Amino acid sequence: MKVGEFSTYAAYFVAEYAKEITQNYGYSIEKGLAIAEQDIKNDLPEGVATPNNYLLCIELYQGIKSELIGYLWYGLRDEGKTAFILDFYLLEQFQGQGHGKASLMALEQELAHSRIEQIKLRVAYHNKPALGLYEKTGFNITGYNMVKMLKNS
Repeated sequence: MKVGEFSTYAAYFVAEYAKEITQNYGYSIEKGLAIAEQDIKNDLPEGVATPNNYLLCIELYQGIKSELIGYLWYGLRDEGKTAFILDFYLLEQFQGQGHGKASLMALEQELAHSRIEQIKLRVAYHNKPALGLYEKTGFNITGYNMVKMLKNS
């Protein structure tokens, strides 16, 4: 991702992440947006130049022309031995056509030439298509994230 592409990515990320936060935790969209905006500022304080974070534009090439079809953001963890996928998204019109699988396989091939030993990620429970994609590409379920919201008096 180029520096000039970051603002478009950030706008997409905040909107989509806010929806996920709202769905997962029952928060208002306003609270979801506030959390998403703060999270991207905290996690990517230097945008595309934030150390140990890699923001990729996924493009579909047809001849000499390319078209943006999605995004992939991963960060290095465990002293550089783990690539943790923080965001992976294909634009809706490109979903279900094999581009997700191809993107993950390309990432895996690229990382295989480094000292990275594993790829980890978190997938929202309600996102069955993504869960299926990850299982098809060799990811294993290692646990569940759970939450119980408390009613404050």
